[in-house]
Amino acid sequence: MNRLALMVLILSMAGLLVACDQPKPTESSDLIKPGDMVGDFLITTGEEGNFTYGFDLDCSEEGSEQKANISCKLSVGDIANITTGIYDDTRSDKLDEYWSNSNYQLFIEGLPVDLQAFGTVEYNHAFVGVIRFWNVVISTSQPGEINVHDSGVAGGDAFENTSTYTFSAP
Repeated sequence: MNRLALMVLILSMAGLLVACDQPKPTESSDLIKPGDMVGDFLITTGEEGNFTYGFDLDCSEEGSEQKANISCKLSVGDIANITTGIYDDTRSDKLDEYWSNSNYQLFIEGLPVDLQAFGTVEYNHAFVGVIRFWNVVISTSQPGEINVHDSGVAGGDAFENTSTYTFSAP
């Protein structure tokens, strides 16, 4: 084999190795969808009134509004919405605009969530008006802990939260 052919073979092999090492885009089958289990936790959707929003959970927060570590305590059987909400605090009917201009990602135990598959839910809060959430709720039938990471941009402000939900026996 001459040197040129050997060089072409080596470069081809190197290119193949580099191509195989590139991260693959997340396929929809790799995303968490309603009804999926992550360990002992059911990840699904909820109906208004059958779950608790994050602002009503027993949680403590460290860090800033832009980057927080949150720890929440729940009881086995509790159902909790685990997403960050978007609202129009000026009550100027701009919620749809704010929602469409926001960017949001959610990971449960490091696995990406197919937010579109879950849809949204809205809550009419007494102080800030309507808050829109992705309709992602978690529950479990036994004690355990699950980690959630969400990040995004809302109202032009970036945020990032890491939350630990600990479910204990009632």
